[in-house]
Amino acid sequence: MQLFEFFDSLDNTDRHDLNSDQTVYDMNNDTRKSRLTLEMINLLRHQMQQRREEQREDRELYQKMYGGSVADSAQPTL
Repeated sequence: MQLFEFFDSLDNTDRHDLNSDQTVYDMNNDTRKSRLTLEMINLLRHQMQQRREEQREDRELYQKMYGGSVADSAQPTL
């Protein structure tokens, strides 16, 4: 197993789209929190679902790599 296979999922650039980020903050005068629109909430939900799916796939890969074999979990015979 190569080390770079661990980082393949981190190379995906489809999570954050810098072109769609149109947020402008006046950091000197405005201390209020920005309001989330339904579109922003939906985008966050999709990103969370994608992250959960990637984590599930990573856990499956780790289980295959470090989970042991069937012979390791067999019951000892007397």
